[in-house]
Amino acid sequence: MTIRPARPEDKTAIAAFTTDTFSWGDYVADVFDSWLENPYGQVLVAVTETDEAIGMARVSMLSASEAWVQAARVHPDHRRQGVGGHLTRAGEVWAAERGALVIRLLTEDWNEPAQRQVEKSGYRLVARWAMAQKSVGRSVPAISGNGGKRAPAEERLRPASVHEVEPAYLAWSTGELITAGHGLFPAVSWMWRQMTIEDVAKAARSRTLWDCPAGWLIGKIEDDMFWVSWVVSGPEDAYRLLKAAIDLAEEQGAERLRVLLPQTDWLLRAVGRVGLELHPSLLYAKTLQ
Repeated sequence: MTIRPARPEDKTAIAAFTTDTFSWGDYVADVFDSWLENPYGQVLVAVTETDEAIGMARVSMLSASEAWVQAARVHPDHRRQGVGGHLTRAGEVWAAERGALVIRLLTEDWNEPAQRQVEKSGYRLVARWAMAQKSVGRSVPAISGNGGKRAPAEERLRPASVHEVEPAYLAWSTGELITAGHGLFPAVSWMWRQMTIEDVAKAARSRTLWDCPAGWLIGKIEDDMFWVSWVVSGPEDAYRLLKAAIDLAEEQGAERLRVLLPQTDWLLRAVGRVGLELHPSLLYAKTLQ
């Protein structure tokens, strides 16, 4: 087995053994070409003596010192042979050569084989996150009575001004959520790095920082999904903030609301009260230097 950078011609083999990764399929083949073109990342493949791809993983630099590894996949016929471990180590070397001091990854809380593999590779669990989602807008069946409409939230989220940046960041950095989330947030899609006040300022400038009396959130619409990547609230206010988030998603024309959030008892209770479907995940990290 050899580890090398992926090539365009590897896509066919990778697509073949990633078709049924999850119950709904896999996303790797859809993003493979764009990953190869991204200068901040590297797709690595494990190949046989005949140069056939039997495993893959992607590693990316998210900041000058933080790396992320994702999409570790191994052909079913070659599992339990150390392929995943070799790919992980190759990704760590790539990241360390580019200045990364820490590398992180995310796995579902039910995926015990993946957890055993990353723990064997020296990663430690640093935070428990969750994806919470719900159908909204036109994708929700009409409810009989009350005109077929859900009662709106008592508060409304509005685009926050740049004057809200410091209050929002201070509330988060002195509250429970920063500890629960290990100071991280999903800066790029499903990739987490350290949160900074500049991230909040950037959201305010792009009008994706929203506020109401119950708190703040960073959210934007992508295709038919309204993504919320950062939530700032407290035990007494989280339910009202999430209700307002549902209304905001509808106002933005989304068909689904998706919220990525650190797990705390009170936040998970609020998620349940507003009817969001919960998918817990585990975030791991490893020091490289």
